[in-house]
Amino acid sequence: MIIEDDLNPMTLVAGLLRPAWRHDLYRTLDTPDDNTALRNAIDRAASGAETSAAQLRQIVETLVAEGQEWLGKGFVHNPNMSEEYLLELCDRGVLTGVLGHCAGPRSLLVRMCEVHRYPESVLTLGLGFYRDPDIRPDEFAAFVRRYRDVSGGWLLRALAEVDPDSTVKLAAYEAALDGAPAVGDAGRKAIAFHARHLANAASSDAGRLARFLDRHTDAQVLTLLLESCVPDPVRGELLESRARDSTDPSVSDALRRRKHRREASSPSLAPEAAAVLAATGAPDVLVLLAANPRTPPPILRELSAMRASHGARAIRDAATRTLHLARRAAGRPEF
Repeated sequence: MIIEDDLNPMTLVAGLLRPAWRHDLYRTLDTPDDNTALRNAIDRAASGAETSAAQLRQIVETLVAEGQEWLGKGFVHNPNMSEEYLLELCDRGVLTGVLGHCAGPRSLLVRMCEVHRYPESVLTLGLGFYRDPDIRPDEFAAFVRRYRDVSGGWLLRALAEVDPDSTVKLAAYEAALDGAPAVGDAGRKAIAFHARHLANAASSDAGRLARFLDRHTDAQVLTLLLESCVPDPVRGELLESRARDSTDPSVSDALRRRKHRREASSPSLAPEAAAVLAATGAPDVLVLLAANPRTPPPILRELSAMRASHGARAIRDAATRTLHLARRAAGRPEF
């Protein structure tokens, strides 16, 4: 019976090259006992084994031939594994679940995209192309066009809040978003989350955000932006102006909630306004009220005892801290 303590890079390689030891390992792993620790030890030893590319190939091929392919996954991450053999495994469809999560080499990622359209490989390569100045904008644009429908637009969603190496690539990405709703839920969300990125990113401005909103008028986009914190007052006013012009009820509701949040955190909050805001029962408003030292103590005490509400713990904690600070400032004891 092989145990975890028996395994290190040297013993694993030597053992897997001996049929008797290999089959002993197979029998050990085939028991109903929990052998998670042993499996993890095998992966660690395999990825760190100092052996030749030829020997790594021999081991993996033996495991595959004997129906134990999964035992070869640690060897895929071994730095001595040859790029040529990784590409061969990809072409044969062997260990694709492991190959698809590799960070490189780039040739492997490209092949995993071309042969298997593997989502993680598409994502890794797409993010790399977007930020790599050595990749031309037209190459990036062609890649996105080819793979934007993988996993319902997952690549488009992943790129939504990332800054590229050039404005030309940004334009190529935004052009791809024009067809995003047709590729799935992630594609639709990509538009909204990219709008949020433009509303907050230092690399953007109100003009760029306005142009994007002119192209994407779905109420979901504006609603998400109104729910977000936009520190730039110019971009913030742009959003609120667009919202005031909208006739969509969801946008109107989002604008009202945004106004309530601003009032609840105001350093000039009046007691009467605090009472009106507390009556809304909106968790995002209540937590801001609870953290505002201008909120009257009776309301804070109510909030510090809140139980039946979404986010009640955060509200209670914020109110308790605010009351504690108020007592300390007044020089009153806690109890």
